[in-house]
Amino acid sequence: MSHFNDADGGERLLEPRDVLGGGVPGVDERVSALMAALSAPTRIRVLFALLEKGELSAGEVSKEVSMSASATSHQLRVLRDCGLVKRRREGRSAIYSLADGHLEVLLREALYHVDHTRLEGRRESDGE
Repeated sequence: MSHFNDADGGERLLEPRDVLGGGVPGVDERVSALMAALSAPTRIRVLFALLEKGELSAGEVSKEVSMSASATSHQLRVLRDCGLVKRRREGRSAIYSLADGHLEVLLREALYHVDHTRLEGRRESDGE
């Protein structure tokens, strides 16, 4: 993953112990804020729309997720404030995309986990 390549030689990457009270203050709050941003189904739909399409204008996002323009704008603002999406201007339009490849990995892993538990549940109900 590129995250590991991006770190300077002298920088230590965050580890689970940092959440448990290691030497990085506030990391637990930052992880919690990330998870809270991901906890809303509307924001998840926005993120998956961007994952599928790459880049979308706010209006296109609104159509993809079947939300009003104002609701979409609010969700995009929350996601941008959390560093999950980025915005660039193209004339008068704002074009949105996922902030980086880490988020793509996180979204795909979440989907794989949901699929795994769904399939496991089906196997258990079939008596396997």
